Amino acid sequence: MNPLIILTAVTGPSDGGRPGTAIRPIQAADVPELSEMYRDSYADSLPQPPDRTAGWIDTLLAGARGRHVPEASAVKAAPDGQLAAAIIVTDPAPGIEGDWDSVIAELFTHPDHRRQGLAEELLGHCLHVLHTLGRKRVAVIVDSGNSAALALYLSRDFRRLSDDDEGD
Repeated sequence: MNPLIILTAVTGPSDGGRPGTAIRPIQAADVPELSEMYRDSYADSLPQPPDRTAGWIDTLLAGARGRHVPEASAVKAAPDGQLAAAIIVTDPAPGIEGDWDSVIAELFTHPDHRRQGLAEELLGHCLHVLHTLGRKRVAVIVDSGNSAALALYLSRDFRRLSDDDEGD
């Protein structure tokens, strides 16, 4: 198993969006499709134990890892209406200390819709919404072996939390 890396970034205004299907808030009716998409997205390298997959999305949205921030959590659908990508944002989990006030709990794309910029679009939307909510800094935990995720976050000015930053 690869070590996990904490990355943080300052939130900011939108840099504009791309034309296409709209980004919309997550709805209760989306949960079954999101759960299936999450399972499909991580079929080869599921970051959670398999017994947590079925209820993982429900758990996040229910606030078990920090209060869900619905304004910054969103989905993007494909032209056929199928959910193609999602981002789920929470407050930091109780007892977690850091200089961030929001956490990207999950950002995932259905395998059939990868390499289309959907995750980048959702991430930009999230950073903009958090900024409008007065939130200053967001964190995400990334598996060090997930080069695509690391490249995405680093391209959006996320920086690795150093040992000197911990406990500040």
